[in-house]
Amino acid sequence: MEMDEHELRRMSEFLDARVPRPDPQAHLHASRARLESIGGLLSSVIIVPGGRAFAVDRHFEGTFLPSDLVRTQLRLAQHYIESACGGGAPALASFVVLRVAIECMATAHWLIADRSLRGRVERFLKRMWWDTESAVDMAVVADADPDLSAVYDLEETIHEIAQPIKGLDPEKVTTSKRVALSSIVQEASRAVRPSYPTLMQSCWMACAGVSHGNISISAGIGVEPRAVRNPAEHPISMNVYANFLEIAVTDLQTTVELFMLYATEEHKNRRPVS
Repeated sequence: MEMDEHELRRMSEFLDARVPRPDPQAHLHASRARLESIGGLLSSVIIVPGGRAFAVDRHFEGTFLPSDLVRTQLRLAQHYIESACGGGAPALASFVVLRVAIECMATAHWLIADRSLRGRVERFLKRMWWDTESAVDMAVVADADPDLSAVYDLEETIHEIAQPIKGLDPEKVTTSKRVALSSIVQEASRAVRPSYPTLMQSCWMACAGVSHGNISISAGIGVEPRAVRNPAEHPISMNVYANFLEIAVTDLQTTVELFMLYATEEHKNRRPVS
């Protein structure tokens, strides 16, 4: 996971210009206040009967509803950002937490981004299947002969959900390969901030680079190589960190607003099979 020099320089210049150097703490305080309002906005989202979200949810009765999965990802992103900015001075671990927050909001976006009902249902089914595959992999590591009955049950559920939807092949779900997080973040990055379509993705990559000791990326946000070698004394620029936090909060708000639109916008094709 590398950022080219042009993108790294562009992001560094963007960060330098964002926060007035005298008072980054005020910027942090403003981001925390916005987080509270975003939480309230998310809580207010209601799935409207006849809407796009409702059209997907009705195929998943008796399972974890897709709209609940999206809301959970957004709640996780909110929680992680709050954790990252809840203390005093930012720590190196704060970048790890922000990275996960970005992954959660990007996943929420990916789940609802497809414009067709079939495409959205397929994405939710794939996410269910991939999560189960991960659980199986973990079970195999812990136990050479794990109980796979839940996998067979899920395969049956996937066939039941996919069957009435024209063009949705359940085998396409159960044989699919997990989409890389980098692709999911890239797709979300382009959607939530059209004026700077690589910013979320660059922020995600920078958080990963800093937290993994990437000297080039760390240098790009003002951390010298000697500091990278001593994580316990890693000096985090409050200005830089305030910018990262503001980016994450703004992108979360935009993603929550997209979820609200998804929950309330009327589904154009109201027929039982589409």
